[in-house]
Amino acid sequence: MVDLSSFKPINFVAGKNTMTVSRTGVAISQAAVVQLGKPEFVKVLISYDEKSIAIMATDAKDPNKVKFLNKGKKTPTVRWNNATLKGEIANLMKWDISKNVYKIDGKYYPQDSLMMFDLKKANVNH
Repeated sequence: MVDLSSFKPINFVAGKNTMTVSRTGVAISQAAVVQLGKPEFVKVLISYDEKSIAIMATDAKDPNKVKFLNKGKKTPTVRWNNATLKGEIANLMKWDISKNVYKIDGKYYPQDSLMMFDLKKANVNH
């Protein structure tokens, strides 16, 4: 019998791992939510030096937790309409989120259960 003890299942769904920033909020794509394992809570980290956002799965005990996905939700999508988060990103990048929509591809790091978004590589839709 083949030893599969070092293997882990791959979570995948159609679409890309993206984060979208606009005046209506910060949205995380279904693909990214599934890739992260559909966690109920995440930690949102920002690097002002690297101009990147990391979203890391965590649990209810983490003092820095943010509600991510409701357990009973059928479609695994997330949207935060949080003025602080939108403002931090817009100010850091000097983005005009009142007029433009910014889409950032994410890179998944399974060993850390985190998705990294390099804000410098955003695609802008006017």
